[in-house]
Amino acid sequence: MRPSLRAWDWHLLGAALGLTVVSVVTITSASARLNPVLAWRQLTWALIGIGACLAVARMPISRWTELAGLAYGLGVILLVLVCIAGTTKLGATRWLSVFGLSLQPTELVKLGTVWLLARYLAGQPTPLPTRAVVTSLLLAGLPALLIFRQPDLGSATILAAIWLGMAWVSGLSRRHAAVLAGAMLGLAPLAWHILKPYQRDRLLAFINPHADPLGAGYTVIQSQIAIGSGQWVGRGWFAGTQNQLNFLPERHSDFIFSVVGEEWGLLGCLVVVAAFVLLLARVLDVALRTGTPHGRLLAVGVFAWVGYQAFVNLGMVSGLLPVVGVPLPLMSYGGTSMVALWIGLGTVLGTERTEEGMHPSPWS
Repeated sequence: MRPSLRAWDWHLLGAALGLTVVSVVTITSASARLNPVLAWRQLTWALIGIGACLAVARMPISRWTELAGLAYGLGVILLVLVCIAGTTKLGATRWLSVFGLSLQPTELVKLGTVWLLARYLAGQPTPLPTRAVVTSLLLAGLPALLIFRQPDLGSATILAAIWLGMAWVSGLSRRHAAVLAGAMLGLAPLAWHILKPYQRDRLLAFINPHADPLGAGYTVIQSQIAIGSGQWVGRGWFAGTQNQLNFLPERHSDFIFSVVGEEWGLLGCLVVVAAFVLLLARVLDVALRTGTPHGRLLAVGVFAWVGYQAFVNLGMVSGLLPVVGVPLPLMSYGGTSMVALWIGLGTVLGTERTEEGMHPSPWS
């Protein structure tokens, strides 16, 4: 029986669609002097992602999560292939070239990790035993290490955030949390020596970007100039000087929020932030209302994924966090990311629409 329109979570869909529309509009401006075709590609991938989201949402979650191991395994294999034959851009090897298209396995493995952790942790007792903590940590840690090797510190920390959110909801004890925190503090002094030189420069630029204004601090400085120059309502579409005169690097991808700030001002920035808040609130609402651990963990995984990634990107482009090369969900240019995120949202929608035992929503 086909579900009625009332069965769809229009608050969640509306927020995600709004962010995607802003993405295409902003990339149209950001890529005008770079490569105008990028906007059409982003629109194409967005439509594919939306279609995949609606298809996933129509199916019982159990059918899709049966493929969790396959999706996770395929993602890890693709990450290994990146290490062997990946395409290098901007000093990092993160892409595979498939029939002329650039595929970023990192984005796919985020989805596969959420699916597999949800399936595994849902069957564990509460609080989580040590065996389950170690096993789940290894499941998230393997792809995280492969991603860190690319090197991509930002995306590796996203997998860590996904694991932490899902493990905490599954019943991670304070003792285990304290042991992990202590281990991280103990390894922190070694982290500096593991980082690549450009990653160290970015951390130093975060402390004082004006110490190297034409090098490591350049992007942050230009981003802050772009956001600040937009003032209240912005300079207007195609009218941002930092954008149109090519002062702002990576303006179609990691620093797309800076273009929003320059062209649409504080008002545009607040609209984007409000859309993320609404989207995350709806995903969290599904997690709180779902009647099964599996559905709850799926929603929590997507919440941690989107929420942490958006938080890091917004902090990064405004100079409040170090630059770690994390894209803004549903907005930064990238076909793999767009499709994977929409499929992730589709699992949340499917959880809400097909699971029994859902508590009524106060939003309805």
